[in-house]
Amino acid sequence: MIEKYRPKWIKLAAAFFCIFLFGTLWYYFMEDGWTLLDALYMVAISVTTVGYSVPHSLSPQGRIFTIILIFMGLGVAAASMAHFTKFLIEGELKGLFRRKKVQNKIKKIRKHYIVCGHGRTGATICLKLFELNIPFVIIDSETEPLNTAEQRGFLAVKGNAGSDMTLLAAGIERAAGLVICCSDDGTSLLIALAGRELNPDIYIISLGSFPTNETRMIRAGANTVVYPLRLGGEQIAQLIAKQCGTTFETGSQLYRPGLFGYDLRLFNHFDEKVSTISEILSKYKALQAVGIKRNSGEIIDDPPLDTEVRKDDSVILLVRDDRNIDVTQPEEGKKIIWSDKYCVGVNAIDDDHRSLVILVNRFNEAFTSGSGKLEIASVFDKLLEYTVNHFQKEENIMKKYNYPEMTQHIQKHRDLTKEVMAFNKGKQYVFPENIAEFLNSWLMNHIMETDKKLGAFLTGTDIH
Repeated sequence: MIEKYRPKWIKLAAAFFCIFLFGTLWYYFMEDGWTLLDALYMVAISVTTVGYSVPHSLSPQGRIFTIILIFMGLGVAAASMAHFTKFLIEGELKGLFRRKKVQNKIKKIRKHYIVCGHGRTGATICLKLFELNIPFVIIDSETEPLNTAEQRGFLAVKGNAGSDMTLLAAGIERAAGLVICCSDDGTSLLIALAGRELNPDIYIISLGSFPTNETRMIRAGANTVVYPLRLGGEQIAQLIAKQCGTTFETGSQLYRPGLFGYDLRLFNHFDEKVSTISEILSKYKALQAVGIKRNSGEIIDDPPLDTEVRKDDSVILLVRDDRNIDVTQPEEGKKIIWSDKYCVGVNAIDDDHRSLVILVNRFNEAFTSGSGKLEIASVFDKLLEYTVNHFQKEENIMKKYNYPEMTQHIQKHRDLTKEVMAFNKGKQYVFPENIAEFLNSWLMNHIMETDKKLGAFLTGTDIH
């Protein structure tokens, strides 16, 4: 925010300096018997219009100059006040309203979980809670994790999780559980103590670093202590067992089991070209369209075969629960080859876009070879990380160079993130090819249209 307004502040300060310098020198040299202090004093009372008496009588030329000086000072002062007011409204007040809106939402939720820390582990937990429709509130003291949470549409409170005020702001007295994701056992112990004191019935889960501290953590109020390194070791062992041909049970399944050999899948239409229900059934080897949800929110049950499906509409399809036939193989021509036409002219942005192309092609190749379903979760993990890191990088560049279409561009980032989050949440229902269409069309259109405009604006700046 400050970087955005700094150039204007510098210009206004320079204008005030020039007025004072020129006015002081004019009075000193053009009026008889004036000292530099007299001249400076005269400029000050003229620009500020306070109305004190003049140090000496003015010549006719001096009175004309004073009139001009007053209007110049009033103009710069008015511009400064308008600029300062705009800064308050767009910065402090906007942030205040946003925080108030978040607090109002937190006050309305019940039986939620409070996640203390939105680092790697905390962010993974929050994504899974989001997928399962379990309400939660994040507490973190760092700006970057909170920005990530805000971009994903999560409720978050900034502050020290060990503080009663912060926990109360997160609604701990109404919460069902407290998840402590801190790397330091001492900090986790203090948070557990505070949480148990504020809500005796709350269920507390704490990450632990050293098993020797587990007894203290439980005495402090934790119900369960989890060790991420131990869980990571178990996952590696499961991977080894799988490679050796040994079967094992896993609690994480990407797809739901079907019923009587049938299953429901979700199709999202991202193409500008209008399709029909009949065309979609044929493309995805589906048996029937159960319902369609329009972009406007209208829901149509059992739509006829000739019903038109437009951009951003969603269709629920009934398919046979056959994991080998429900994917239409992509054509080789769909593979994206990076070329200069995708470049926006900014190395930092173009490097990220190259990584995105690699991600899209990797996904296409994965489900072409038959391993797409196993790859979906991994691809979306990387896509979610991409939407945070890349978008923040672009937004920082836009703020630094005061990009005139910054608000619209950032809103498109938020819309894209929202779509990715929704797609990730329902990934067990969707067709892999539909995800490929989303990656190919939506994101590449964002590069070719929105990011190209940003690149054109940045031409000639010191970022090139």
